[in-house]
Amino acid sequence: MTLGGVRQWSLLRGRSADSPLLLKLHGGPGQAEMATVGLNGLLEADFVVIEWDQRGSGKSAASVQPTAAMNMSRLVDDTIELTEHLTQRFGKRQLIIVGQSWGSILGLMVVRRRPDLYSAFASTGLIANFAEGQHVAYRFLLAEAERRGTRKALAELSAIGGPPYAGADGNAKWKRCARWLGEFGAVWHSSEKFYRVGWMISSVEYSWPEKLRFNPAAKRSFDLLYADPLSVNLIETVPQVEVAVFFAEGLHDQLAPVEVAERYFSRLIAPTKEWVLFENSAHFPQWEEKEQFHKFVVNTLLPAVAS
Repeated sequence: MTLGGVRQWSLLRGRSADSPLLLKLHGGPGQAEMATVGLNGLLEADFVVIEWDQRGSGKSAASVQPTAAMNMSRLVDDTIELTEHLTQRFGKRQLIIVGQSWGSILGLMVVRRRPDLYSAFASTGLIANFAEGQHVAYRFLLAEAERRGTRKALAELSAIGGPPYAGADGNAKWKRCARWLGEFGAVWHSSEKFYRVGWMISSVEYSWPEKLRFNPAAKRSFDLLYADPLSVNLIETVPQVEVAVFFAEGLHDQLAPVEVAERYFSRLIAPTKEWVLFENSAHFPQWEEKEQFHKFVVNTLLPAVAS
């Protein structure tokens, strides 16, 4: 389909077209999730799940042009345009949004602007204040490296120095910090291996040329959009919404630290809001604890929306 004047791709799967519509907004920026549909089996039993590769990522990689449109405002517009298309296709029904990481920022901005289109918003790996979260993450890394006696990490982190991590140099420093967060179980905490590249390579949704372009496209999207989340403080940007909100957060998440997300949750004004902590997860509770996340959506979110 065409969104914002460029060709973009989405994948819709579920057992019944009459099921509630659940739109997933992937993280990154640039980390398309169409290849992870194999992890959606439980959700697809109860929802029509929409995976959308945002402009510049995954199957929509070519839509990185024009690069001037690679900004948060345009992606919010794309999300609303996609939603309008889906509501027309499925009979004017409201959608549930699940925003992962970067997608949580987009989702909250979208429901703030157009609450008429959505019945609920849920987040995983919420980025409430990216700049503040980088400070929290850096302090965690120093303490964890010291606790583990990981001299290589201590040396590298000392050389990097603490935030702020603005500009191209800051982007590179943050990526090095994120690598250590991964090593310390603060991005993916589950004992089951996190293998995004493997999922993508084995995916039937991507052609081989698209698979070869996947990682370069993800890097380019991240680099083009990096400054946008750094400028966001959701306490100021989205202090109130008119839809039900549900935060599903991993206890061990330091990529988007739980303490920063919880501070925003306590301040957010919404008609209904619910906080659920997944104790065996980090940044991806929807995958690390699939069964528990499914129960949360079906037993907590859906009844609240229905009422």
